[in-house]
This record gives sequence, C-alpha cells and structure tokens, in this order.
Amino acid sequence: MFSGALNTGLDAASLRRWLLDEVCPFWSERIVDPAGGYFEGLNADGRPVRDTLRTVLVQARLTYVFSHAFCLGGAPQMRAAADHGFKQLQQWSLSHGSGWAKSQSIDGTTGNSSRDTYDQAFVIFACAWHFRATGKPEAIAMAESAYEFLRTRVADPLHGGFFEGYPELGTLPRRQNPHMHLLEATLAMFASTAEQKWLHASSQLVALFKTRFFDQSSGSLGEFFNADWSPCAGVIGELREPGHQFEWVWLLAEFARLSGDDDIVRLSDQMFDFGQKFGLDNNEPLSGLAFDAVNSTGKVTADSKLFWPQTEYIKACVARWERGDTRMAKEVDAHLFRLRTHYFRADGANWRNQLTRRGNCLTEATPSRVLYHLFLALAETIRVKESLEAGT
Repeated sequence: MFSGALNTGLDAASLRRWLLDEVCPFWSERIVDPAGGYFEGLNADGRPVRDTLRTVLVQARLTYVFSHAFCLGGAPQMRAAADHGFKQLQQWSLSHGSGWAKSQSIDGTTGNSSRDTYDQAFVIFACAWHFRATGKPEAIAMAESAYEFLRTRVADPLHGGFFEGYPELGTLPRRQNPHMHLLEATLAMFASTAEQKWLHASSQLVALFKTRFFDQSSGSLGEFFNADWSPCAGVIGELREPGHQFEWVWLLAEFARLSGDDDIVRLSDQMFDFGQKFGLDNNEPLSGLAFDAVNSTGKVTADSKLFWPQTEYIKACVARWERGDTRMAKEVDAHLFRLRTHYFRADGANWRNQLTRRGNCLTEATPSRVLYHLFLALAETIRVKESLEAGT
C-alpha cells in the first residue's frame, strides 16, 4: 500500500508501482471469470460478486483498464486480462453495425437486449485502448461498428446529439452523460489512430456542450434535458453533479491538448470554479471530499460521497496543473491522501464505494465499473508527474 509515500508526497514512480504491482493484479486475480468476461463487483473482503447477468459496461470498462495497464508496462497478466474482456465483447456483438446489448448471462440465454448509448461509448473507448495495447485491427473494426450503430440508428437529426438508446428512441429526459463519455471515446480513438474523423466527431460533441449542456448563468453543467435540449423544469433540471463538472474539466483539457483549440478552456475553468466552490465539503470529518449532488445555485442536495467523483476531482486538478496552475500539485496529493484515509480498505486496492457525510459506509460491495475511474485518475496523475519531473 502507498500509505507511507502519501505522508511525504507521491512521486510518479511510487504511484506507478502501486497501480501496476498492487491494484491491477489484485483486481485481475479476482474479477476475471474463467467462464467468460468479468464479475460485476467485489465484496468487502475482496471476493467476487457472482451475479447471473453481466453488463457490457463492465466488460468494456475493464477491458480498457487492463489494456491501459499493459500500455503502462504492466505484467503479461494485464494483457491476458484485457484479451479476456475483449473476447467477451467480440462474442456479444449482435452483428456489424447493430450495437451491444445492455446485459447478458454468460450462456447468452437471458439479458436486456436494449442498446444504451452510454454503453456503446465505452465499447469504443475500450477498443481504442485495446488497439493501443495490442495493435489488433479487430479493435478498430469493433469501434467503427459501434460508432456506425450510433450514427445510423441513434443520432438525432433534428436537435443534435444522440438519443438515449435503441430501439426506444425519444426516451426522456435526455442526458449529457452519454455524450460526455462518447467525447472521451472519440478522443481516445483519435489519439490511437490519428484519423481526423474521430477528432471531427469530438468537435461536434464539444459544440453540443457549448450550446446545450453548459449553463452560462451559473457556469455549470446541466444533467437532464427535454427533447429539444432545453433544460428540464424542476429539480432534475437544476441538478448538478460535482463529479461530472470535474470530469468535463479534464475532457475539455484533453480536447484542447489534442485539437489545439484552447478557447474551450475558458468554460472548463468556470466549471472547475463552480465545482470547487460548491461541490466540495468544507466540514469535518470529510472536508475536501466531493458531494454527490448540488443544484445550480450551489445548494447541497445529496451530501453523500461516492468514490468516483473523488477520482474525477483528481483528474480535473491534474488537467489544471498540466496547464500551469502549480497550486494543483499539492491538491492532487492531498486528495489522494483523502482517498486513502476515508475510502480504501486494509488491502490497499479495494474501497468503500459510498460514504455518508459522517463517514459511514453506505454500500459494502465495490462495483467493478468504478475501477475505470480510479485507474484513469492515477494514470493521468502518473503521466503528468513523470512529464513534469522530466522537465518536458
């Protein structure tokens, strides 16, 4: 565990060792199901939750995690774990251009056959990183198949963006969330292939963010919308998730880094300021941790604290640090320390997934899908720390 290093500051080498030598092996040894795919979660003692159904979201997210881990120099077992998940995604593909069903049993006899836009985004994201890890042309073909499904079956030609899923087009409310992850996926595909079509797709999603998702009056990100992308009335229209504010901060910085378009950073700065001012708890015992939800005026509406928003805050701080805000260096390490203090279990690789404002655990099991959030936050922290330590 990295507890000793956290007391003196976290260098990139220590973080890299912890991530690749402890966290990833811990998960790969427990979460890979020999019968196919990955288990949906771990119990508090690290045993797999043996659910009957498997979601495509977990298969895609963990394929990403182990692929990226192998890219970072992880052991051969990372490649094997990544190949295991990729094989499951291949087997679950309905047909070229028809998408991936939301969930299935391992034997394929039961499940939810609807196709969620959010899930398709993660199939693309997983493929981008699996191609980077392995060079498999099948990964590119799979990503293109998923995007073709979205473009031809789920795109909204009238108001822009994508519907929530298929075949239930027009489900309301509409959400920014699938588009956020589709931006993440298309940027990853551009970084992996250098094909301009993926950057063009990213640019269209950023344009939708600027014109629809971003609330100019509060400097924050809306969550739920009507069919024409106008904000929903009432409580859900006012909902703001600090974790998503921070997630977009990192994504827009990534878009600026890959596209050279720095103008978008002005809006991400506003979201970061909103998230820091209203989205972080100022009271003990969990001072500095992100709330689950506030509203557009900054009033706390859900004072519980999921694990994943904390990792998105780290990513946002890393993005600001990379762009020259040196104050963020201490905040990154401070928030890693908060994670260790309040969330991580004694094994150093499993965590309590949600806490009350007083620090009590609300959910004992750890969802596998959340490993994606932790891994990417640590990978980005390592990338930027190594770059700055090397003076590049």
